[in-house]
Amino acid sequence: MSNQFKPGDLALVIGGETFLGNQVEVQRWVNPGDEIIGPRGGIWRLNPSAPAGGWLVSCQGKLCVKLPRCLMPLRGDFAPEQQKAKEAEPCA
Repeated sequence: MSNQFKPGDLALVIGGETFLGNQVEVQRWVNPGDEIIGPRGGIWRLNPSAPAGGWLVSCQGKLCVKLPRCLMPLRGDFAPEQQKAKEAEPCA
């Protein structure tokens, strides 16, 4: 697991088609074969033959599993550079 996300962390989707460009909430890490319970109670299983696991994320009531490289953390030291620069500006 890269990026060391925790449940509840926010991330920006920077890869893949689903939720691209959206802020998502990290739910949990899922491995191939793990079951996922959807918002309406449906049960899905991450393909057991998938080459890797991923982060289960939510956006606008929908779920998706994203590879770590497709997510950019939106917290702490991982804040985008523009935000860091803005925070460093002195108050007038």
